[in-house]
Amino acid sequence: MENKREELKGLLKEVLQDVKLDDEKVADIAVAKEQSAKALEENKALKAQLDSMQGKLITLNQNTGTRNYVFKGYNMDMRRNLVMDVKEDVRNTEAKALIKALTEANTGAYATSVEYGNALLGLAEINSVFLAKARVLMAGSQIIKLPVKGTRATVDAQAFGTANAGAALDLTQLTFTIDKRVGAYEVLNNDLLADQTFDVVGQWVEPAIAEGIGQNIDGEVVKKTEFTTDLAAGATAAVTVSGAVAMAAAITYANLNTIRFTPELYRNLRPEWFMSQGAFAACAALTGTTNDHPILQTIPISNGVSHQLLGYTVNITPAMSNTPGTANIRIAFGDPQQYIICLRNGVVIQWNPYVSMKEGQTQVIGYARADGNIVSNAAWATLKRVDA
Repeated sequence: MENKREELKGLLKEVLQDVKLDDEKVADIAVAKEQSAKALEENKALKAQLDSMQGKLITLNQNTGTRNYVFKGYNMDMRRNLVMDVKEDVRNTEAKALIKALTEANTGAYATSVEYGNALLGLAEINSVFLAKARVLMAGSQIIKLPVKGTRATVDAQAFGTANAGAALDLTQLTFTIDKRVGAYEVLNNDLLADQTFDVVGQWVEPAIAEGIGQNIDGEVVKKTEFTTDLAAGATAAVTVSGAVAMAAAITYANLNTIRFTPELYRNLRPEWFMSQGAFAACAALTGTTNDHPILQTIPISNGVSHQLLGYTVNITPAMSNTPGTANIRIAFGDPQQYIICLRNGVVIQWNPYVSMKEGQTQVIGYARADGNIVSNAAWATLKRVDA
């Protein structure tokens, strides 16, 4: 029984990760985990504080709504320690749906409740840089059209009695077409599930569905497969290089400075940096041109750590590659509110024992419906590889 319990725990952590991480991104995640463990060993006060926070209720005002979480865990990235606080009756309903899927004759599918799906959406946001930072809109239909300003008004000075110039406003629109699902499915053996007390919230839904969907949306924002526009093509390429060797050497003080001043900062933008763990390490090694002081600033916040690069917040996401291929980006800098993610409802979970009933297996399906669009390319700048 104990072996089966450990086997199940391992299975639940690995399956349904619908973002296929390459070796470099897996290495980035491993480095972050190692740094977190080392920091806790060296900082006894932080370890004691994390001990005191276990099980406490935390309320977050998120892009996708206000939600409650229970603090569980010892990850230095505090977002990883939040478990969604779902009402007991909702939790029981979801667990019963799984039991029915495993034990009763049925039509072949059990869908998650709206409340539960919205809670999962909040958890996906915790595991997604761009769901947390971008402008998130809940869509009421499959196709959404939003007006955006195409040009600024033309003005001039004229004497009294003479007409001023026509404003010549150009109003364009962004179109969101939510016709794809972001998600995946996994097949589990019923015997293995039946031999284990199954925590559908803590062991399966949170680490597998929510993190996978959140990371997938990050990947779509950076380099789209299904979204309408992405940062790789839609943002202004402030610095371009040709070839892998040039890209490896492209993180320099001069290039970062060029990227920093490409967006129209005087237009009340609030830009931030977005990059992988590897690119972040390269930035941390840089120093200014007039002295040897590092240009990366470390800022303690509530015993945690935040970072600023040339005065702007740094966001690290595995969805970005440190060794991008041609037409891809290594670093993005811009105002995340100048990218819109439209969501159609929350996250949907379905249990389906019907399709593989004779094999004694159950499908677990999870998905969200989303589309994304960059608002203004002038609000974003990138370090991009464009091979000659």
